[in-house]
Amino acid sequence: MVDPITAFGAATAAFSAIKKGFEIGRDVESMYGDIGRWMTSCETVTKEAAKAKKSGMSVEEEALEVFAHKKKIAAMEQELRTFVNMNHGPDAWNEVLRIQAEIRKKRKEAIALAKKKQEEMIMWIMIGVGSLCSLWVVFYVIWKAMGQ
Repeated sequence: MVDPITAFGAATAAFSAIKKGFEIGRDVESMYGDIGRWMTSCETVTKEAAKAKKSGMSVEEEALEVFAHKKKIAAMEQELRTFVNMNHGPDAWNEVLRIQAEIRKKRKEAIALAKKKQEEMIMWIMIGVGSLCSLWVVFYVIWKAMGQ
């Protein structure tokens, strides 16, 4: 996993690219890759900030650093939301967030389904191995009984 500081750096770099694109008049569609990188980095900062443990940094310093990153990300998001809404309509940002939620849900379901299939495959393999062992024991007992 990426640490929050690195993720914040990536978010800042992506946001700078987006902002520069705004300034030179690029359309939103041509900046979707930058916006996606920014969103991914922001999600990483948010998720990993609580997990991160910095050696040599006090709890207070770490808390202030995380707080500052979250506030900067919120300001970036507000600016980006305004730009996207101005270019695609007043509800465009909410639509993006709704699509993100759907994609996350589908990915989570796909992971759960793959895990379930793997567990079923392991179960059937164990049943097969158990059945073969049982058959071997039965045939061994019959063979010994016939030999005496």
